[in-house]
Amino acid sequence: MSQNPQLGYRPLLNIYDLIDRVLDKGIVIDANVSVALVGIEILVVRARIVVAGIDAFLRYAQALGLAAIPGAPTPLADAPAVVPPK
Repeated sequence: MSQNPQLGYRPLLNIYDLIDRVLDKGIVIDANVSVALVGIEILVVRARIVVAGIDAFLRYAQALGLAAIPGAPTPLADAPAVVPPK
């Protein structure tokens, strides 16, 4: 009896499911890198990378206070218009 090994093989997660899950839930990568010489920081790199669908990103940004809530008044909405002098 010979069995074909490809007949019973089914990946646990295919690429479509992986991309769908990442865009639905999102991934946040936070990185802080610093280079110091004799206790003096020469180079500091701080990065935050967000990979998500627009809905997940807006939920994330709203939780951190980075995005305005739709329908909320903006700080400059009540400011008078500036008229240039003639």
